[in-house]
Amino acid sequence: MSGDSTRAESDETADVADPVDDQGEAATPESERSTPPDGLRLRGEVVETERVPAAAVPDSFPVAVWTDEALAVHVTFDGYDERASTYFSLPETDPDDRLASLLSTHGLDDPGDLTGRRLLFDVRDGHALPLTPSTGQRGDPRAFYGVLAGLTPSITIALFSFFGLGEVVFSPVYIALYLVCTFLVLPVSLYLDAWYLRSTTDWEGTPLRWALLAIVPPLYVVVTPYYLVSRENARPLAL
Repeated sequence: MSGDSTRAESDETADVADPVDDQGEAATPESERSTPPDGLRLRGEVVETERVPAAAVPDSFPVAVWTDEALAVHVTFDGYDERASTYFSLPETDPDDRLASLLSTHGLDDPGDLTGRRLLFDVRDGHALPLTPSTGQRGDPRAFYGVLAGLTPSITIALFSFFGLGEVVFSPVYIALYLVCTFLVLPVSLYLDAWYLRSTTDWEGTPLRWALLAIVPPLYVVVTPYYLVSRENARPLAL
């Protein structure tokens, strides 16, 4: 009897033991994590902005602050307890492209209006760095429909050929439409849409490279769908 009781107590203890990770160490529940780990990309909410002396910027902050004062932006992340801070040079005395780009991305003029906004951050060297586009907004969101239009003749030919109706679409008029859509509308539209993605989301592709690949037959049949998948997975910088 005593042996059975001891085994039962041991089983109960195992049931309530701390979970372990893949390395056999006790895993930390998400609600108890302090700060996001390096290399993570996630959204955080701005809870406060304030001016601070440049000396208050930690030496480990990976971006230099060149002005006597800095703008400190304090943020919180879902599932993490500690508040993180990121810093910008102030544009009154030294124009800061990072701050100007961030405000432009979110359609703001005053840094104080960042409070309450959810921004996309990369965590580097223990600090949260908001993602900002390398250029102002470029491209055109309507170009996405041009990409779909450029693919339509190829999709139609494939479908009709599959059902044995290829002769229906192989007419001089349709061939001309196919050539215009595939080798003009598609690459131009993809180029403009890629620039729009590059300046408004965390997509990091090269617009010209993708547009050139979209011209090459039959490579465009693979390249364009892959581009559309990567486009779907891109996260907007501004919500």
